[in-house]
Amino acid sequence: MEPVSTIMTVFASVAPVLTVPTAQNLAVLFRGVLLAPGARTVTGCLVAAWPWVTRHWSAYANVLRRARLPMPRLAERLFRLIVEWLPEEAVIDLAVDETLVRRWGPRVVGVGMHRDAVRSSHARNEVSPGHKWVVLCVVVRLPFVHRALALPVGSVLYTTKKQGARNRAPRPYRRHRTVGELAVFLVRMVVRWAPERSFRVTGDGAYGTHDLADALNEASRHPSLRRVTLVSRFNMDAALYARPPAYSGRGRPRVKGRKWRSPRAVAADPRTRWSRIGVDWYGATRKTVRVCSRTGLWYRCGSQATPVRWVVVRDPEGRRADEVFFTTEGTLTPRQIVETFVRRWGLETTFQEARQHLGLETLRNRCSLAIRRSVPLLLATYSLVVVWFAKHVRDPEEHKQDTPWYTKPSIAFSDMLAAARQDLLGEILLPRSGAETVDSKAPPWPEVILHHALLPIRRPA
Repeated sequence: MEPVSTIMTVFASVAPVLTVPTAQNLAVLFRGVLLAPGARTVTGCLVAAWPWVTRHWSAYANVLRRARLPMPRLAERLFRLIVEWLPEEAVIDLAVDETLVRRWGPRVVGVGMHRDAVRSSHARNEVSPGHKWVVLCVVVRLPFVHRALALPVGSVLYTTKKQGARNRAPRPYRRHRTVGELAVFLVRMVVRWAPERSFRVTGDGAYGTHDLADALNEASRHPSLRRVTLVSRFNMDAALYARPPAYSGRGRPRVKGRKWRSPRAVAADPRTRWSRIGVDWYGATRKTVRVCSRTGLWYRCGSQATPVRWVVVRDPEGRRADEVFFTTEGTLTPRQIVETFVRRWGLETTFQEARQHLGLETLRNRCSLAIRRSVPLLLATYSLVVVWFAKHVRDPEEHKQDTPWYTKPSIAFSDMLAAARQDLLGEILLPRSGAETVDSKAPPWPEVILHHALLPIRRPA
């Protein structure tokens, strides 16, 4: 019997929803994604995982483009692995955002011109061709990491309303859906997996809309979303109103009362009382800020009036402009609102680490089914590595790799991936049970030692 690494046992806990051949082929690709030092194409993964390759390369390529992969059921298995860490009474924090995976080519399905957040600035917007993905993550705190981690559980491809003239590939969807509609779709899918839990969704300014605020509150028209609240950026000039007076019995009941001042007007008023509080800030630091908070009904013609609490955050040092956030959960304090939004930044770090260490932008598939599966599976690999490291590594500090010129504050994903590679290579480096025959498929020892996916030698700081 050949030794099996502990990370493959974590993969096996997700695999029961797959057929046996698909699970075997996907396990080989999963090993290749972890071990490959370069592009995560199918052939690149097979080169990195060559000791486990036993079939023709087309059998592994067909996993993404032809095999039956129940993506929602795989996501549900992954979600249940993650929420095992959370107390049963705790609110599950979700973060949603979109990321651009740069791709090009007239035959690549779903390619469009989207805003490139990496190349853009406040003064100038840059666009790049590629796929825009709406990603939903579970935000967790681990004792050996100094910041919040965002673990992806669901991803959906966003396509432009009008396809480019030079793109001759078929459209992946029949109907165009906005980013907000895709976010609500992902949230509705996740909340069904935990019918007794409460959720709190955090998004940037693109998700601070009337549509999402109407959907994610206690009075939502979707019964399953009445356990979900929203935290996001707010508009400084938002139209806010008081609650309507009691119904007089004549005419249509009023939905809003008199108009309140906007957050901008409240912040500019010298008579406004500001509170000084300490909050967990970006970069895992503590920062003292000044805040003022109010409540009101956020209303737009054609939608319901949603009760919200908003808070304006002002930097006492004057280095940052005033920012305003809001929530549909009226019981949150200003400190909780600010810290919940700050934890959303872990999702941006997840995207950066997935690009740097998992080759998120090195995929080269073109057909519709393979494109809609590859990025979600790659992001799920990020979550599986973190789950494995938290459950099976006894001494996390032992795997922290420092350099003479930089000392890490805590474990990073690169350290977790290095530990996963070390654990995975134990399948071929550890002695096998039973007598080895001459025609054994075990790779020669020199080739194992010179395997290009082996980790670099760890040097003392």
